[in-house]
Amino acid sequence: METMENNQQNTQQTQTPAPQSAPVPAVDVEALAEALSARQQRAERSVIKSYAEQSGISVDELTRLVADYKAQQAKTIPADVQARIDAQMQAANERLIAAEVRTVGAALHLVDIDAAFALMDKSGVAVGEDGSVTGVQEALDALAAAKPWLVAQQQPPTPSGTGSAGNFPRGTGGEQSDYAARLSEARKSGNQTLAVSIIREAAAKGIQLR
Repeated sequence: METMENNQQNTQQTQTPAPQSAPVPAVDVEALAEALSARQQRAERSVIKSYAEQSGISVDELTRLVADYKAQQAKTIPADVQARIDAQMQAANERLIAAEVRTVGAALHLVDIDAAFALMDKSGVAVGEDGSVTGVQEALDALAAAKPWLVAQQQPPTPSGTGSAGNFPRGTGGEQSDYAARLSEARKSGNQTLAVSIIREAAAKGIQLR
C-alpha cells in the first residue's frame, strides 16, 4: 500500500510542468536615449549655472560659448585622418607635376626626365585648385642652363636632293672642290670615261657634281 502511494507521488512529481521564465519586456531604446540626453542636458545646465555664479559670466553667454566649442570640435578632423588626407593630396600633386615635367622636358630635349624632376628647384612650382601646374617651365629652363649635359645636342639636318637649276651642287669644303676640279679637268681633256668615274666616286661619298 505504501509502495503504491509512493508511486503515485512520483508520478505526480514527474507530470508537474516546469515553471516558465517570465518574458523579457521590450526595451524602448528611443525613450531611453531621450531620457539620457535630457539628463545630460540638465547636468550641463547645472554645471553652467554653477560656473556662471563663480565667474560672473551670464548663463546665456556660457551656454553660447559651449555650443560654439562643440560645433568647432565637430568640424575638427582627427590628426591621423588629416595626415592621410595630406599624404594623398601630396601624392596627387607630385603626379601632376611629374606629368608637366615630362611634357616640358620633351620640348626642351632633356635626356633624363627623371633626373630633371629630382634636380629641379620645386620651390616655385605650384598646383592650382583646378589641377593646373605652374612654374615648371621656369624651373626646367634654369636647370638646363645650370646643367647643360641634361639637354641633348641637336644635330643639323642633313640636306637631301640635288640643287635646283642655277644653284651650286650639294657638298662643301675641300673634298667637294677637289672632285669638282678633277671633273673639270677630265671634261677639258675629253675623257668622258674618267668624268663618269669621278662623278660616281663623289656620289658614293654623298657629294653630287654637275
